[in-house]
Amino acid sequence: MSALIEPEELLEKLQEKQPVKIIDGTFVMPGAAEKPVEIFQRKRIGKAIFFDIDLISDKDTDLPHMLPSPDEFAEAVSKLGLSRDEEIVIYGQNNIMMGPCRVWWMFRTFGHNNVKILNGSLKLWERLKYPLNTHIPDTPVPCSYDPNFLRELVADIEEVKNAVKNKDYSITDARSAERFSGKAPEPRAGLKQGHIPGSINIPCTTLVDMSTGKLKRKDELEKIIKASGVDDSKPIISSCGSGVTACVLVLALYEMGKINVKVYDGSWSEWGQKM
Repeated sequence: MSALIEPEELLEKLQEKQPVKIIDGTFVMPGAAEKPVEIFQRKRIGKAIFFDIDLISDKDTDLPHMLPSPDEFAEAVSKLGLSRDEEIVIYGQNNIMMGPCRVWWMFRTFGHNNVKILNGSLKLWERLKYPLNTHIPDTPVPCSYDPNFLRELVADIEEVKNAVKNKDYSITDARSAERFSGKAPEPRAGLKQGHIPGSINIPCTTLVDMSTGKLKRKDELEKIIKASGVDDSKPIISSCGSGVTACVLVLALYEMGKINVKVYDGSWSEWGQKM
């Protein structure tokens, strides 16, 4: 089953008043001029709520937006008025890359099966002249969330070190080619430049149609993955700068039928300072 929902499908659900919870999962890099929360306050799809990746994270580490514990996640999303038996649709303000895929992966990791990503963006929604909500956002009514942590979807640094040593996993990196090669500086201070030994670069931007913010078609994705040289006969660990755009590759592989790809949550933010 696809993890994507097209804009016209979501519009139909809203028009028919189907029970679906909508999340704005937009994330921006450190130092970005954009303020996603402010944009959310001004306009959103339906009765969307805002999911802050930095806020809903492990506070006991200096690594950025690491996955919280099941209890911490449950407490946070309960306050957002979400329960595990609800249908959830996640969108981004500009595209699916920056935030939505990470939020989708987080919900999947905590056992939420009925969760999809809007294939496009708020910008595309506006371009299609679909209705926007410009009223003050509703205050969520807290409820109960029962997480089911799927440890097999997460890789830590020890697993990645073993994968490098044993070569029993394919390791991918969704950062830009310039950052992967070490020719461009990292956006976070204190990190070395370069990549995990043996990893293969598949920039997340190659997987997305930047004119619409949509994931590329399955046949296009298959060509990109094949051309990258990834050995997909092995299990795969996906990485990036801090575990956000790694989830774009996870989504692409999911759409190709590979549903158990791991995310190296610490990604280069951890490897680039510890190894």
